[in-house]
Amino acid sequence: MANIRLNIMELTYTSYIKVDELLELQEPKSSPVEHDEILFIIIHQTYELWFKQVKFEVDSVLKIMNKEVVNDNSSELSTIVHRLKRVGTILKQLVAQIDILETMSPMDFLTFRDYIRPASGF
Repeated sequence: MANIRLNIMELTYTSYIKVDELLELQEPKSSPVEHDEILFIIIHQTYELWFKQVKFEVDSVLKIMNKEVVNDNSSELSTIVHRLKRVGTILKQLVAQIDILETMSPMDFLTFRDYIRPASGF
């Protein structure tokens, strides 16, 4: 019987979170790259990731709530409350991110806006 050798890559934080791939997703369109375009991309990508998590949490709550009966003394109700509190915390974070975006002035945005037409307006 032939020896089978498996090349198993060690799981690391970087490979699990796919840091390299994630950091390559910021592709400015301005040339030369306008400084605040990177901020704009990262803020909006972050919003999309949080929206994905909110949807995941709400979908899981709906799955429980769509059961014929949900016992109000069950762990399921605690799970619903916990997940909806998480959604509330995420939404607070989304609002807080606006403070970061507001560090970019309208004039800063105009330096790269033409490069991303018609993808974004004011």
